[in-house]
Amino acid sequence: GLPTPTEVHRLRDFLDSHAYSTELLVARLGQARPPNPEEAQHVFDNASEITTENLLVRLFLLGSAIDEEVTREFLPESLIELCLAHGLLGVANGRMRAQIVIVPVDELLFASDAFHILGGDAAAGFVLPASTHSANFLRFLTMRSPVESALDLGCGCGIQALFAARHADRVIATDISEEAVRYTEFNARLNGIGNVECRIGNLFEPVGIERFDLIISNPPFVIGPGQIFEYRDNALELDEFCGALVRDAPEHLNAGGHLQMLCEWVEIEGQAWPDRLAEWIRGCDAWILHSTPITPGDYVQRRSGDISGESVSTGSVDDWQAYFEQHAVTAVHPGVLNLRRRDGETWLHIQNLSADVTRPAGEAIAAGIAAVDFIEACDDESMLQAYFKLADALAAAEMKEDDTETPGIYLRLDNGLSTDAEIDAAVAAFLNLFDGKRSVIACIEEFAKATDADKDKLSGDLLSILRVMVSSGFLVPDDFE
Repeated sequence: GLPTPTEVHRLRDFLDSHAYSTELLVARLGQARPPNPEEAQHVFDNASEITTENLLVRLFLLGSAIDEEVTREFLPESLIELCLAHGLLGVANGRMRAQIVIVPVDELLFASDAFHILGGDAAAGFVLPASTHSANFLRFLTMRSPVESALDLGCGCGIQALFAARHADRVIATDISEEAVRYTEFNARLNGIGNVECRIGNLFEPVGIERFDLIISNPPFVIGPGQIFEYRDNALELDEFCGALVRDAPEHLNAGGHLQMLCEWVEIEGQAWPDRLAEWIRGCDAWILHSTPITPGDYVQRRSGDISGESVSTGSVDDWQAYFEQHAVTAVHPGVLNLRRRDGETWLHIQNLSADVTRPAGEAIAAGIAAVDFIEACDDESMLQAYFKLADALAAAEMKEDDTETPGIYLRLDNGLSTDAEIDAAVAAFLNLFDGKRSVIACIEEFAKATDADKDKLSGDLLSILRVMVSSGFLVPDDFE
């Protein structure tokens, strides 16, 4: 069973008092996460001296097997016995080894399965660490407005649930994996978080008819011919697991509630991929962050050799390729679906994501949804009377001449999402007129005068450009009266 809150508190106090934190590990080792294979020796070198602090790193971050006598010399006996009793440490052939990794993220700590488990019988149920790219990608993109209730569907080690617990009065964390739920419960205790409730089950089964203000999900979205890993592999045909989740989500959202979900979906020959997503979505506005699509060949190479272990096989490349050919898949599209439940006519907006997300961008997501709301609510006459200004985080640079006669302007909105666009000099001159003090019609009139053009003929094209610039966040509505 799980250690008692008192026992977990003792473990946390010991880790805290021996520099096991994001800030201090980065200062000593250059990172606070389990190393990639090419990084392992460097991290080992930085933790080579035998101290209590380095012993904790070797056990719980690097996954090393340590001589039992050395371990007992540097760690308190009571702590060792606690960890042995609850399966946090194991002993074999005179060497002690952690059965978990502990990853600090900000000021929280997250335990999950040790990587050596991938070489054994428990590999298929492996619980990923909180250091994975997908976990932190979703964490950065989650909107952090205060809410009464949140659901982390497919909680894994609990990273989304515990961060949601900071701005939600109560959080339900669910997973089909008993081990994942156990880790989430343990990590809630490890971090002194008391407003997270864990439940076991598939999709929305564990929550019945309950509704939430926020649903966060990093589901098993990998598309392939078999289901090997619980944490990763889509259990239904192609992308239908994600499709089922999206279709059912509105029934579990309060009015105005949001679903934020990582997803991969297929593009089928003869079908436009936005149409496939549109078939999933009902009763919700959808603001979709779309990353660069992947060819079936590249996807097969990437996923068929993804995290695996000695005792399991992800299938041959030929099996994966045949699966995609059988279903006429022409591309796989990664992205983040941001849905908001709303009655009446809804909208779907797709925003391209040109770079990785490496810092909190929840405010940018909320601003993007608000921008599309504004555009959808404005007819041309309303738009002409509106006031806009350039976004504070907008930067522009002139592109170098290559094969074009006229160099363009490269725009980047550095709000965490790194939205970018290429525009010509004329459009740049038009955008520069927006200072929040002139209405759109005044800007159009001034631009027409400067370019010696007919205002009425320009108006339609400029309004179309304006709508794109506002929905992309480059221009923001101003309250100037």
